[in-house]
Amino acid sequence: MQFMNVNESWFLYDTVMISPFVSSLPHAVPGWYASFAALGADDDITFFNSRNKSIGLAYNNQESRDQIPFALVAESISVSFIAPACSSHLGDLGQNPIRGRLDTISAFFAHELPQHSSMIFRVNQDERLKTNCGMCPPGYGEIGFAMGQGDIGLTGGGGNSVTAGGWGRSHLKYRWEFATGIGIPRRATMAVHLRFVEWARTVLQALWGPGNMELWNYVDGTPPSNELAYLYTAFLIQVLVQGKREVQQRGEYHA
Repeated sequence: MQFMNVNESWFLYDTVMISPFVSSLPHAVPGWYASFAALGADDDITFFNSRNKSIGLAYNNQESRDQIPFALVAESISVSFIAPACSSHLGDLGQNPIRGRLDTISAFFAHELPQHSSMIFRVNQDERLKTNCGMCPPGYGEIGFAMGQGDIGLTGGGGNSVTAGGWGRSHLKYRWEFATGIGIPRRATMAVHLRFVEWARTVLQALWGPGNMELWNYVDGTPPSNELAYLYTAFLIQVLVQGKREVQQRGEYHA
């Protein structure tokens, strides 16, 4: 009997986190970094071959980190550099003194760093795309650039800077497209390798942080206590492959 699979729109995505939060995890996540210096020291940041959805569906939706569980026709690919909107970062709050405040790193990470990084998209042993990361906009998230500063007051306001920015247009059509699609067979290995130029690696290794967000620990309806809460910031690099996967129809399951 001749069985026919059907095409279903699908995404596969994987995310690298750079945050001091990484050091607090009970189990290390492969390829995540606790500092910019650690990120800059690595000359090969990989996606799709190191993690699966056990790290959290917000960051990864792969069933397996090693093989594609279904046939997939890749139609587009993107690399997204995602920085915290709260762009005022304070340094170490532990035994070491605070290393000051930094308000520019979110803009640098989201807008400058992609231009100084490259990506290689590999299926099995074949390199299917080699390009600058800035040429692969995500097609989702915020676009453009804006920056502002919160109100400083006695009613729970704070003086934090807020930054929003992103690449391209917020429409999934505007991504790096493969004109005829790239067929990826079932059980094939797929990986993306991201590399920074030497200048970017030098800058990253010289940065302290990521730092912490400073927020008021304010309870509605009570007088301000002037107590501050400090929360980890998190920077993300996310790679997303969009395309069609081939799935078996109900009643036509086959090996």
